[in-house]
This record gives sequence, structure tokens and C-alpha cells, in this order.
Amino acid sequence: MSGNIEEAGIRILTEGELISRVVEKHKRFLEEYRKEFEELDSKLDQFEEDAKNAKISRTRMAERKEVLKEKRQQYYHQAEGLLEKELFQKLDRVTVDKIKEDIKKLKGQIEPEEEQKLKGSFMENLGELAREKGVEENLLLQVSARLEEAGSSNLELKEVIESEKQLEEDDGSKSSEIAKNKPQHKWLSTKIKSHEEALSYWEKQKV
Repeated sequence: MSGNIEEAGIRILTEGELISRVVEKHKRFLEEYRKEFEELDSKLDQFEEDAKNAKISRTRMAERKEVLKEKRQQYYHQAEGLLEKELFQKLDRVTVDKIKEDIKKLKGQIEPEEEQKLKGSFMENLGELAREKGVEENLLLQVSARLEEAGSSNLELKEVIESEKQLEEDDGSKSSEIAKNKPQHKWLSTKIKSHEEALSYWEKQKV
């Protein structure tokens, strides 16, 4: 049998050569798996860091929204207080109620564009009433300034809400990527450990 193999040009590997080949095979697999694992590990670390930062950002945004809502209501409250002090006593009950109703509409949850439109007509009507009753121009300027600040708060609030939505979308995408890549990450980790153990065993056999 041995003679037939030699005649066919086939050389039987020694035990040492076989072990060397097995060692090389495990080293090659380890190199490939480690490279993929490191890339994936780095990617997952980044996703998890982004998710942590997104959580911090969402907390800050939630706090900022509350501040802006409060500020907006305060500006309207101040505007109403100025009118109460300087104008309401000169007007009849129906007109006062109408102004208060208009302020209530402005204070509601409305889009900044709608708020700006309502503010324009509100100030126009207020200007006519003030002129009729001989109220100083300064009152209108002060009320307008408060309404402008309230509008700015609402505009910023809208921007924060939009940023929050975008952040949630991005965060959802990152969470999906983490969930998708975790099984491969775990599989590679197991394979690396398996090849490391095999390599350690076969290298000892070379001695």
C-alpha cells in the first residue's frame, strides 16, 4: 500500500507537519475573526455611546420644553397684567372679556405662525382701543414686547420638539443596528474563544 502511494507521487505528512498545518489554520481563522470582531465591537461601542448621549439630550430637551412653556405663559400673564393695570378699567366688561378671550387663544397650544398672525390682529385692535381711550403708546410697546417674547419661546419650543423627534428616529435606528449586530458579535466572540483554545492545545502538541 505504501509503495502504491509513493508511486502515485503522494507524500504522507509527518505528525509534526500535520500539527503545523492545523496550527496555521487556527491562526488564520483567529486573525479573520478578530479583525471582524474588533470592527464590530468598535461600531457597537459607538452606537451605545450615541444612545447614552441621546438619552442625556432627551432629558435636557424635556427640561428645556418645560422652561419654554412656563416662560411663554409668564409673558402672556405679564401682558395681561399691564392691560389690567392701564387699560381694562377704561373699558366695558364685554370688551375686556373679548381681550381676555383673545389672550387665551394666543396662550393656547398653537403653531408659531398662527400665533404671529393672531398677535398682529390682536395688537391692531388693541392699538385702536388705546387711541380711543387716550392710553399712552408706551403701554402698547410693552405689551407688544411681551407678546414677541412669548412668540419667540413658542418658536424655540417647536424647534426643540422637532429636534426631539429627529433624535428619537436616529436613536431608534441605532437601537435597531445594535439589535441586528449583537448576535454576530456574540458568535464571533464564541468562535475566537474556540479557536484560541484549539490553538493552545495544538501548539502544546508541537513540543
